[in-house]
Amino acid sequence: MKNVIRNGLSLWEFDSLSAQPGIRHFVTDRNTNPEGEPFTLSYSSTPDRELVVNNRRLLASAMLVDERALYLPSQVHKTRIVHVTPSTTKEELQETDALITSHPGVCIAVMSADCVPIVLYDSKNNVIAAVHSGWRGTVARILEKTLNELSDRYGTEGKHVFAGIGPSVSQESYEVGEEVITAVKAAFDSHSELLVHTIHQKAKLDLWNANRHQLLEFGVPEEQIEISNLCTVIHNHAFFSARKGDAGRFAAGIVLANR
Repeated sequence: MKNVIRNGLSLWEFDSLSAQPGIRHFVTDRNTNPEGEPFTLSYSSTPDRELVVNNRRLLASAMLVDERALYLPSQVHKTRIVHVTPSTTKEELQETDALITSHPGVCIAVMSADCVPIVLYDSKNNVIAAVHSGWRGTVARILEKTLNELSDRYGTEGKHVFAGIGPSVSQESYEVGEEVITAVKAAFDSHSELLVHTIHQKAKLDLWNANRHQLLEFGVPEEQIEISNLCTVIHNHAFFSARKGDAGRFAAGIVLANR
């Protein structure tokens, strides 16, 4: 990933997706607010609603879209997927963890503070997706479900998909207990490397590669998958982390350029 300045905002971009001419994309930095305020995108993260309104307005401007065309769902760690159009309402985005659109100028994004944000681009069918995948979403294979939805509706094939796995908690920083260990083993029984067992029946979980495996299984070429390798705990100066006690939420999103 690389740090860039867009319309005065400090943002992050994937190298592979930046090379695709049909899209714009971003991951926000917690310090990008020009007034020095936290650049949080979630209304539930602060009592200062106007701060979030202004942050979203600045982000939309940086992505060259109308602020009404910036869509962020109300996430609940499940697997509901919504196809977004210019007429999609806020109510339609409740309890949703993945967004898909084929409409240019519609910017879709997910919020995070340790969970894995993923952006997808089907370069043949000109369709994009944004996926929020914490441990619950990962073991429920929300990314796989989103890819299958793209396939069913648009004919997406893995060889045409470019994927960015964004900043999130790394295996080094993510120790989990028995409930998560059991769920991961059930979902990824052939990938024992996703869990590094520690003491007291705990283990460190690799969410990055758990999602990478779903992309590979769909047929996405290895060279078209980019993992940020930026841990929200280790790089807490740049990204919000719930494990570090942050209430704020950063966002990762993507928009089809108007042609």
